[in-house]
Amino acid sequence: MRMRTGLLVSISAATLLAACAQGRAADPVVANAPGESVEPAITETKSDVKLAPPITTVKPGASVTFSHDTVAAIAVNETGTVTLTVNEGYPAGTLTLQASGEDGLDVFGAQTSARFDMADVTTHTWRINFASAADGAYHIHIMATADMSDGYSESRAYAVPVKIGDWQSAQSKAQVATTIDTLESGETAVVMQAEETID
Repeated sequence: MRMRTGLLVSISAATLLAACAQGRAADPVVANAPGESVEPAITETKSDVKLAPPITTVKPGASVTFSHDTVAAIAVNETGTVTLTVNEGYPAGTLTLQASGEDGLDVFGAQTSARFDMADVTTHTWRINFASAADGAYHIHIMATADMSDGYSESRAYAVPVKIGDWQSAQSKAQVATTIDTLESGETAVVMQAEETID
């Protein structure tokens, strides 16, 4: 009796597996009522999923881009010039440009600031004069402010690297002057000279 029961379970399991292994059964046939026409089945097709473009990060600020010509190294106390090309994307308003040198670099002349009407053209050229009394690698800092006719304004900054005299030796000396000390906590720290004025 146990033999037959085990054999019956085995046959039932094999039949069930064979039924599962078969493909999907055909759709059942439905008889039409007298007088009804037979219409073909409507098959719905799903369209391909379209993904949104990748998210990009846009820097906040004015719609202004900068480029400049190659700036050759100049001697100490010699006057150098750099020409900037400024592109803006505004239909109207005024673009104000302001140039300044970092410590040790002088930016001078009538072109330290400039104003352009953004309604006329979108590309503007600006020439800046600079000089330094000390060797080194410096930057000319540029600030562009776009003032729109509705009173709203946006700004964007830019920097032009310039090299004066024996700038490589000056950089090496600055790096040697920067010392690394170990603090009491065991952490390392860069020690730099600084002056403080208390009023």
